[in-house]
Amino acid sequence: MGKSLVALDTDHIKEYVFGTDKLKEIRGASSILDKLNRDAMGEVAREEDPRAEQVYANGGSGLFLVDTAKADGLGKAIQREYRVQTAGGATITYAVQHIPKGKNPWKDDIRQELELLRHRLRQNKDRQPDLNEIALFSHPFIRPCDACGVEYAEETQSDQDDPDEPEGRYCRVCLRKREEDIDIKTRIPNLIRAAREGRLADKTLWGRILESLNPSDKSGYDLSGTPKRPRDFNVFSNFTSGKDYLGLIYADANGMGKALETQSTLQEVQEFAEEVDKAVFKAMGYAIREHLPVQKGFFPFDILLIGGDDIVMVTTAAKALQVAYTIAEQFHIFTKQKYTLSVGVVLAPIKYPFNLQQTLADETLKAAKKAGSANDNSQRNESRINFVVVTGSTSLSYQKIYQELHRKKVPYGNEDEFYATLRPYTLSQLKDLLAALRKGNKERLGRTKLHQLREAILKLNRTTTILEALSLRRNWKQEEQVFIKQLVDKFDTRSAKQQKVTGTLFPWFLDGKATYRTPLLDFIELYDFVSSEERV
Repeated sequence: MGKSLVALDTDHIKEYVFGTDKLKEIRGASSILDKLNRDAMGEVAREEDPRAEQVYANGGSGLFLVDTAKADGLGKAIQREYRVQTAGGATITYAVQHIPKGKNPWKDDIRQELELLRHRLRQNKDRQPDLNEIALFSHPFIRPCDACGVEYAEETQSDQDDPDEPEGRYCRVCLRKREEDIDIKTRIPNLIRAAREGRLADKTLWGRILESLNPSDKSGYDLSGTPKRPRDFNVFSNFTSGKDYLGLIYADANGMGKALETQSTLQEVQEFAEEVDKAVFKAMGYAIREHLPVQKGFFPFDILLIGGDDIVMVTTAAKALQVAYTIAEQFHIFTKQKYTLSVGVVLAPIKYPFNLQQTLADETLKAAKKAGSANDNSQRNESRINFVVVTGSTSLSYQKIYQELHRKKVPYGNEDEFYATLRPYTLSQLKDLLAALRKGNKERLGRTKLHQLREAILKLNRTTTILEALSLRRNWKQEEQVFIKQLVDKFDTRSAKQQKVTGTLFPWFLDGKATYRTPLLDFIELYDFVSSEERV
């Protein structure tokens, strides 16, 4: 009997996980998908074919080698399991590719078969109907779910642990997410105790998260006191002494599709998938140990989605950029300098609608990845970290935000181009910016002066911006003037001789013949979010 590969990929993961803006439902959805992906796939595969071989199952995807006669049945069985476990809220698509007789897919080159399998999977996903476009039947006495507002409510429920949430009616999809979150909450104390004692065997999502923190090691995360997860996003206001802002971090590895295409055997594919998945957890755990110690009996973070090559997490805005930097840096180290990831960070008020923050984080990450791929080969796929600070006047589109910080002018036949931002940042650039922010807080530059400098920069021209900026700089003390000038010079890639020829252009530095850039607006926006005590 011949062998076939069965590839599976979860449909619309983010639509299911972020279908509501309640933290408990987001966490529950993420945990359900993680169990389905990492555990249920393998269990169903072995039930359908006892000789089934798992290549990988993480990040919402899976790949199995099974008997050809049982391949289609395996795909359908996993689809049924998804429908049952998510109450119809999530679906998965599969594709089958036969392996030619005489080939050992674990050792022989099967790149052509793998490419065909990816093509079939893409075709099958494109054929799937968009459930959001299917109109549900309507009736004046049928009430929509109070959480998602899409499905019809079936049961009434109230959360006794959350006095701010009134009794509501929920659909079976959202109820299933809430049940999963309650189950995790009751199990976490036992998981923490097991992790402290070094006997953690639970491979659930939070079991792996705790394992990545190495709590049984002397240098590991301090879990004494059995900390709790934040009940909701409002709890994050207890973890900061500054602005009540939340930091949403969305990290995604660069070039994974192309990297996967270079793997020629199943053995290579398996090793690649395991290496990337483990590196994601290790990098996340390292960043949490470095920057996010337990505060007031709570974890000052929560993991919304992790696995494969993705991380979505929330923490306080004051720590978000440091965490993002460390995740990107450590992922590169844990993959032995072979792979990188890019990160989008959105700093928004805690009361800001989470679905808008999540959409903005997605756009911010895409801009970071695009900037990395647009560079020359020496910097292609280098880590990029992008960020947005949400204020009252901030657009809901990252592209519009960026356009407001960029302008072209044509004076006297020459085209001058002005960028009031250096975003997205490379790791080395962000490291320098964070160091400058810590030092700037020690200097106490004064928010009024910084705001006036911001207004001057946003005029985006040479004469007015330079004259107003130089005038403002004279109001600072000598050491403050030196600091702010050195901050601009730090990001100027030209030689000292070239800078001397051009003369002073503060607050700009010249990048090329007629392109003016400055890091000062980014510095000003982040000034209240990085204190002098923070470290990278």
